[in-house]
Amino acid sequence: MDQPHICFILHGRRSPAHLPDRLLRQFSRHFVVHIHITTSGLRAEEVACLAVTQGCHYVVAVGGDGTVHEMVNGVMRAPEALRQQVTLAILPFGTGNDFARSLGMNASVSRLYRLIRRDSTRRLDLGRIVMPTGEAGSRYFANIASLGISSAVVDRVARFPRWLPAGLAYGLGTMLALLTWRPARMRLVLADGSVHEEAMINLCLANGRYFGGGLGVAPTAQLDDGVLEIVMIRNASVAAFLRFMPVLHKAQRIDDPRVCYLQSSRVEVRTDPPGCPLEADGEKIGREPVTIDLLPGALCWVVHDRPR
Repeated sequence: MDQPHICFILHGRRSPAHLPDRLLRQFSRHFVVHIHITTSGLRAEEVACLAVTQGCHYVVAVGGDGTVHEMVNGVMRAPEALRQQVTLAILPFGTGNDFARSLGMNASVSRLYRLIRRDSTRRLDLGRIVMPTGEAGSRYFANIASLGISSAVVDRVARFPRWLPAGLAYGLGTMLALLTWRPARMRLVLADGSVHEEAMINLCLANGRYFGGGLGVAPTAQLDDGVLEIVMIRNASVAAFLRFMPVLHKAQRIDDPRVCYLQSSRVEVRTDPPGCPLEADGEKIGREPVTIDLLPGALCWVVHDRPR
């Protein structure tokens, strides 16, 4: 029988220099191994798409949530029939690694090898962002999309030194962004037709549970239940966010009138003033208006425990 093909997409600035040799030693006995070290998000997408169209059985993002985002969007450019034949995986070497946390994945090469060999996989939902007519079509996210202050936090974290621990980087970025950010009035239309409109400092549309380097902002989110967990955060001060932090780190619901939780399979978002920035999987995507929905069971992933 022919050996299955596995493609590793390595973030060029995040992956350890010795990692390609470790991957070859671990996987080459039972797999045909392809290793690509990327220098841009666009290149990572191209590699992922090509891997699927050329019949790779596994595609692995070696990096952080941004690398996962690029891999997913590249895979979704391939024909659907081929996407159904591929399994995705993560070796988390990034800043936040929030999606990997939900999958129970760590940076152990040998552990990933064992999980793949015993076919520890599940089909999981995928978020889709439909941009306005005339813009560049749809984008996809594995973890969480959000509008508001989170985009400013993403900008700040990207400018911090890379040696800064993820939790500290995201915490500091959030505190600094809160000093200048102002709430936007957001109008949400859910799949059942209900409308929710009020001023918010941030809106999270969550497939996964964690963002911001381990903050459990969407504590009841499940990666395979077909619905988004919607977390609306009304105007909150730096002091309020500091009080929220211990609860967020425990991935528990915040008992505070400024935080509201909903669920829906689709959300249309408009803001006033218009043009509120949007991020997904820690990557800046664009600005509203947008429609965000879920594709149930869209992709197969290597997982360690039942996905959360």
